[in-house]
Amino acid sequence: MAGIMAAMMVLTMMQTTAFAGSEKTMEPSTETMCGVSDDTPDLSSQEEGVESGGKPGEADASFDTENEQHAKTEESSETDSVTGKSNASLGIEDEEQMTTEESSETVSEVSEEALSEEDAIAPIAETNYEVSNNSELIDALSSIQIGTDTEATIVLKADVTVQSTSGGSSTTFFGVDGKHITVKSEDGEMKKLIFPFYGILSGDCTFDNVNVIGSRLFCNGYRTIFTENGQIHLSETLYGGGYKTTVNSSYVVIAATGCINPSSASGLHDVIGGSYQGSVEGDTYLEITGDIKMQGGNHLNPGCMKGDGSSGDGAGVPNVYVGGNATLIYDNKNSIDTASPAIEGTYGCEMKGDVTLDVRAGRVAGIVGTEEPVDKSIIRGNLHIIAGNPAYENTDRVLRLGSNWPIIGAGHSFATMPGAVGNYTVGGNITIDTYENVWAWDKGTTPDSYDLPEIYGALRGNVGGNITINAHGSHVQNIFGASDSVVQGSVTVNATDVELKNSEYDTEYDEGYLFGLWERGIPATANGPVTVNVNGGDVGLVMVTDQTTAPAGSSINVTGKPKIRTGIRGTQASSYSTEFPVANVYACEATIPFIKGMSQVNITNNSAVTAHIMTSNAGLLVEEGSSLTTDNGQVWIWGDTVINGTWEQLHSQTANYNDIFVNGTTQIGSNGHLINHGTSNLSGAVTNNGVMALMGSAYLQNDYTATNGELRLPTIAPGANYDTGTIPVQIKGLSTGTTTVNTVDPADWNTLKKPALGDNYILSKKNTDAPAQEVFLMGNEDALQSGWFLKRMADADGTDDYYMWQVASGIRMVFDKNGGDTEASPRVMLQEKIAGVVNHFNLPTVEPTCSGYKFTGWNTKADGTGDIFTAETDVTESMTVYAQWQPLAGSGNLTVSKTVTGNAGDTSTEFHFTVKLDTPVNGTYGDMNFTDGTALLTLKHNEKKTAIGLLADVHYEVTEAEANQNGYTTTAENASGIIVKDTTVVVSFTNNKTSNPSGGQPTAPTPGNNPSDKPTGTTSTNSNHSENITGLASSTQTGDQNNLTLWIVLLVGSLLGLTGIVNVVVKKSRHREKYTK
Repeated sequence: MAGIMAAMMVLTMMQTTAFAGSEKTMEPSTETMCGVSDDTPDLSSQEEGVESGGKPGEADASFDTENEQHAKTEESSETDSVTGKSNASLGIEDEEQMTTEESSETVSEVSEEALSEEDAIAPIAETNYEVSNNSELIDALSSIQIGTDTEATIVLKADVTVQSTSGGSSTTFFGVDGKHITVKSEDGEMKKLIFPFYGILSGDCTFDNVNVIGSRLFCNGYRTIFTENGQIHLSETLYGGGYKTTVNSSYVVIAATGCINPSSASGLHDVIGGSYQGSVEGDTYLEITGDIKMQGGNHLNPGCMKGDGSSGDGAGVPNVYVGGNATLIYDNKNSIDTASPAIEGTYGCEMKGDVTLDVRAGRVAGIVGTEEPVDKSIIRGNLHIIAGNPAYENTDRVLRLGSNWPIIGAGHSFATMPGAVGNYTVGGNITIDTYENVWAWDKGTTPDSYDLPEIYGALRGNVGGNITINAHGSHVQNIFGASDSVVQGSVTVNATDVELKNSEYDTEYDEGYLFGLWERGIPATANGPVTVNVNGGDVGLVMVTDQTTAPAGSSINVTGKPKIRTGIRGTQASSYSTEFPVANVYACEATIPFIKGMSQVNITNNSAVTAHIMTSNAGLLVEEGSSLTTDNGQVWIWGDTVINGTWEQLHSQTANYNDIFVNGTTQIGSNGHLINHGTSNLSGAVTNNGVMALMGSAYLQNDYTATNGELRLPTIAPGANYDTGTIPVQIKGLSTGTTTVNTVDPADWNTLKKPALGDNYILSKKNTDAPAQEVFLMGNEDALQSGWFLKRMADADGTDDYYMWQVASGIRMVFDKNGGDTEASPRVMLQEKIAGVVNHFNLPTVEPTCSGYKFTGWNTKADGTGDIFTAETDVTESMTVYAQWQPLAGSGNLTVSKTVTGNAGDTSTEFHFTVKLDTPVNGTYGDMNFTDGTALLTLKHNEKKTAIGLLADVHYEVTEAEANQNGYTTTAENASGIIVKDTTVVVSFTNNKTSNPSGGQPTAPTPGNNPSDKPTGTTSTNSNHSENITGLASSTQTGDQNNLTLWIVLLVGSLLGLTGIVNVVVKKSRHREKYTK
């Protein structure tokens, strides 16, 4: 056995070594080349020869056969030994998925082979071919083709020109179908691999440490990689797909340096992921991470092309398509100076799957999902544009948007030009992610133009799904969710720390627009909600739509510390509507010039916001802990207003009662503050449980109610009392509850100031004897000390419609808590003193409290030696009475339980109990809820409830509603008694009910006669003890008996083993003796 285990370990180590041997590493080159060296062959004359001698379409027969075969053959899964990808490409989801799928497929094959082989797995064979000229290159390719190895390396010992396999052809071929070839230079100088005509690959290729030179290059759907150790110099376009043919898929990675189509004389395309005058049945993948010089304004896209864009060669060519998903990754480190391509998802190609444009750094002439023509450039799936990269934020790796070229999802820059017709289709969702390294002007400078690049989710687009824009710190002029477009889903714009500006920044022509929907010529529409989110940053006007209506559920959400230069607006409508979007300002510190056209404005999560102007809004909420300051105009709220935090209106004017106008209800929470330095016009009902500081005249057109509310009113100037002037507060409805009125300095609502006798402060609508005198109470302590109070009296204008509250002199009662924890409410009461009339005061509605003590009443002396004060006590002068306290005697618990017995007792029946205490206890004590000392319980058989923490020495009594009813005989224990300190008193009720089996009258059971009292056979939960408890056991069970057989077997086995060992030892001893004699 030991030998077998050792062999297995050796096999395992051999397999591990084999895999390790197949890995290769590659040192990156430290030198790059931006142009072709002086000894590069002149390709212009050869290109002219192509035009005059033989057109590219007239390739030899071998090329056509090879392409047709490749188009019909599935691509084989192969593992590259050299990928040539930059570190930046490792984060691409599609790339990872593709690599993972290929790796897992290869590993799966090796694993299956390992299961059938006893020896270790050998490393994949790779053959090297040294090539110095074209003849040797042809021989090498022939050997690779007939060989069995799937991997091969060609080492260039000199510059090699790839010759056509048939004379006079305008195409040259390189590669072997079904094989992966890596081309390298001999150690030392980088060699050139030259394609004198149109180059067409015939197999998977990796060009490592080699300079690939040519005109057009067609990767023909093969996996093609130009590593960062090499160079590439093409005078025309590189295509990932085929030349006038359809391929299965394409995969191209360009990490090398050099140039591709660097002039304007060779068509409008730089690098195309798909085919030329052909299609791609599956996916396309194009990654450019090297420093590549390109002609500015020429095109990069992952689709297919009908022509080169300039010579008219696309006329009459069948429509082209990509049947799978298309991915383009662009990260050109030095393209700020050397290239400015236009990047699009499609340029006349139908994209049947999803399209991803991942543009990380460099200089580009715009990024759009769809270029013209409108009827051919169609994306059936989702579109994802990624502009910039989070790893490059706040570095010198910038993505510079040139001139005024925008980022657009569906549509393009010229889609709204005169004469343009139709909308561009994206059938799925559009997602645009932009990052901080995206700049519409040179980084570190200020914008120098009023016409800079913008971001559009769609511009003349038809979008079948949703639009989402996530802008993270980007620097552009404006951001629009959709313009002149139709969106079947929702539109969401998330702007985090963005900088939106142009050269008109902070002037009257300032823009910085952040819109959900915007009309340039045709109204933009969306079926789903439109959401605009602002988190920090520097923006101008934030708006859901410039139309008069918005989709249901739309909103603007602002957080952080943004600079909002213009304002927030829901719609362009001139009047309010409850159908407007909602504005949510949360966890925000900001000054906002205006907030308009919202159905609801919510200030929440400890926000501190100043809004200069608020108009045409339907509702307002200021949450507790948050504050809103308005200061530059009248505020009109057409719906309800809820103030649980603080709203201070600093603006003040003298006419129309409209510094604050609320058409709906106004609610002030217990911690809310409404401070209006101007006039108030509150049309709906007012609920004041907090503080209302009304520093100008206030007109309350409906009912007013308060629970311990406070009104702060400025003291009346001499000669301006209501008999000649204006009443500070007029309430046209009925006033109820209790409100404390404090008069303050007219210049400071926080500073209390004593009123003058005879000043009139409040008018409230009269309804027989309502409102009561106590609805409005004087709060100023200095006035109370003088015995002043607010007296309800007839309206000073002589009419009988209102009661008026006037500062008057009278008798004051103060209820002192006398060391307690909380005050009585109201604490101070005042009444007018009328000669010949005895005054009586009601006791406070809320008694004071003191921890560890019980409130027992009021006394005229603090130590209780004075007279007891009650509501019947005659009061002839102002006085103070004091709360009296009795130490608590501790606490105990009370348990009530229920038991049902007898053969006729129903254990499912509910029984109802009443627990009464001789003290008016209120509240929940354990399982019992008391109201005025009484708790109601419901119990079934074997149930109980316990009241915890009842005052000790309190008498209790428990009764059962069903006692001695329905054939039951009820027995109670401890049904009444005293709560004992630190003890649980148990009250038990037993209801017994039996039936006579012979049909006679029921009899009370005798001990032992009730079948339910007899023990029954039960089975122990221990599996070793299964006897009946009532049976007689023949012997004591210890639990070890069942293991006796096991012990015997083990003992016998041990003895047999020992005998065998002794036998072997004896035999060996005899054997040794035999040969030593």
